[in-house]
Amino acid sequence: MIPTPALWRCMAVVEVCDQVKGLDDLIREESLNYRWEVAANSPKGFVWYELHVDSGGSEHRAARTAWAILWSLKRLSEEGGLPDFRIVSGGEWLNIPPSELQQPDEGARLSST
Repeated sequence: MIPTPALWRCMAVVEVCDQVKGLDDLIREESLNYRWEVAANSPKGFVWYELHVDSGGSEHRAARTAWAILWSLKRLSEEGGLPDFRIVSGGEWLNIPPSELQQPDEGARLSST
């Protein structure tokens, strides 16, 4: 079987205090195919990171990955481990009902509700 090439898609932008030197060191999800890219412009005192997810496998898997990463960052922030965190864009991924996150990837499509 030939692996599907990565099709990177920016799913969210998050903001953290510029004292945080990298999100990769704070959260590692080895089973998910994602990467962080520092945005070209950020407000003074902050760094904006773009969450890029491989959407080549399926739309459902990409949405589930965005949800998992954003949820982990949100939880880390609430526990005090990520100063000045906020989701600049892409927060809608956290609104996906848990029942839709459990669907299999085969032929799954996210509803627009």
